[in-house]
Amino acid sequence: MWDKIEHNGYEVWVLPIPAYGPPAPDTLWHYSAYICRHGAQAHIAGQSIRFEELVATFPSEEAAREAGYVEGKRRVDGIHEGALKRGYQAT
Repeated sequence: MWDKIEHNGYEVWVLPIPAYGPPAPDTLWHYSAYICRHGAQAHIAGQSIRFEELVATFPSEEAAREAGYVEGKRRVDGIHEGALKRGYQAT
């Protein structure tokens, strides 16, 4: 199930994905994720930034979710830092 957090005016959505087969006690996990502005229609091109980790594995669904949040926050912070370097005020 998709879960989200909010970070610096953006939403970070993460979906943990089993690395193989149905979930079992020792299943490894990946994630798919995206960031978007509040109220964006994320399915429309240009309104979200999608990313995933399908190579590295995580030992639990929660670890994959947390890794997605960390990467999403890093990307959002990069957007803000880039805007500030170009002379724009981050909103």
